[in-house]
Amino acid sequence: MIGIHSVHRRLAELTEKAERLGGYERLSILEQKDIAHCLKLNAQVVRRIDELKQLSFIAYQANDIEWQRDLCKQVKALEANLS
Repeated sequence: MIGIHSVHRRLAELTEKAERLGGYERLSILEQKDIAHCLKLNAQVVRRIDELKQLSFIAYQANDIEWQRDLCKQVKALEANLS
């Protein structure tokens, strides 16, 4: 099952509303700020998961199994919150 982070769900809601209204500029100022906030949070989630996965690969190459397992646990924990 693929999880959907609450940030992605909110972005989808706002995008659908913007489409019904005829564009993002027709959303309220609060909703436009909400989009900007969600995009910032999305970038943080993606960046953190990517960082951990890259470090996990480095740990694999260094044959540091303990470090790699720790990093994989952190990735799984973040991905578990994507629902």
